[in-house]
Amino acid sequence: MTQQIKSKKRVADHGEVFTRPEEVNAMIDMVERQLSAVVDEMPIKATFLEPACGDGNFLIEILKRKLNTVAKNYQKSPREYEFYLILAISSLYGIELLQDNVLKCRQRLLDFVKNEYQYLFGLPMTVELENVAKFILERNILHGDALKMCYADQHNQPLENQFLHFSQWSAMEFPRKFCLKREEYQYTDVIQIISRGSKREFSHYTTLPKYNSIYFMEIQNATPESKL
Repeated sequence: MTQQIKSKKRVADHGEVFTRPEEVNAMIDMVERQLSAVVDEMPIKATFLEPACGDGNFLIEILKRKLNTVAKNYQKSPREYEFYLILAISSLYGIELLQDNVLKCRQRLLDFVKNEYQYLFGLPMTVELENVAKFILERNILHGDALKMCYADQHNQPLENQFLHFSQWSAMEFPRKFCLKREEYQYTDVIQIISRGSKREFSHYTTLPKYNSIYFMEIQNATPESKL
């Protein structure tokens, strides 16, 4: 039986209880059926945010399904497979209050894609590709408080004046095939985010500087767009 708690103290302090794999898959099945009404497969680029991601039980199951689609469509071309593997990773987002869970979640997702790559191609993932995956996971799986939409400190306490920001990753065909474009958004209005009935008209996020489109294997080197 899968362990649902790490300690009674963590439950008391943070309400930490892990979801069983069978429950995770049942919930994902419901979402996938809705997606299947539009397309035949779970879209590789469909975005998922887990606001209390723990060590990644939901995210890793979603990633498994996404990579099954990537393998089905792109396994014959290693470079295409690598690009869509990175797109699949880039579509997953998580927020977690406990720092040890954040680190474990990122590592679980990374280890899974490395194992899948090894299984499909009989070779280990290159260091360059692994670094791209790490770069994205560090920006998509965040250490913070999802209720207050802010970062947390090393003691897992909310930093209420430091709002979360996420990177959005988009596939581009310029300046060459297999490029990514990174745009960042920072949340600024907690009330509007957690109260959907709010009629306040100003935006709940601000757009941060955008980055130039760049070949996906060089995404760490993308430079901010120049302002006109």
